[in-house]
Amino acid sequence: MELHYPESPQSEKEDLGGMIDKYESRRIRAEVRRVLLDVWDPIGVKDEPNAQDEYDCCLGSLFHLLTTGATDDQIAEYLWRRGTEHMGLPLQKEAMYPTVAALRQIALFKESS
Repeated sequence: MELHYPESPQSEKEDLGGMIDKYESRRIRAEVRRVLLDVWDPIGVKDEPNAQDEYDCCLGSLFHLLTTGATDDQIAEYLWRRGTEHMGLPLQKEAMYPTVAALRQIALFKESS
């Protein structure tokens, strides 16, 4: 089965049945960006100030996968394909699971105070 990963959802309100507003969407995407830089970082740019947006091409798809119930395997597959096909890196799919675990720690609903 071939999986399709859109670059970004058609509308931020479509995710989680329209339950995530634009501010929460931005917060989640910022946290996804942090995980990509701190945990995944296949090209080693986390300490390069001018490259902090290097993985932004993945934000929309990962946001969509996280908010629409994708499995860990689907998220790992996306990261692996992004690294191997888009970036041309010799990555092992099993090495994607620590990033998946870190992405799963992102709160998709902010606790109300």
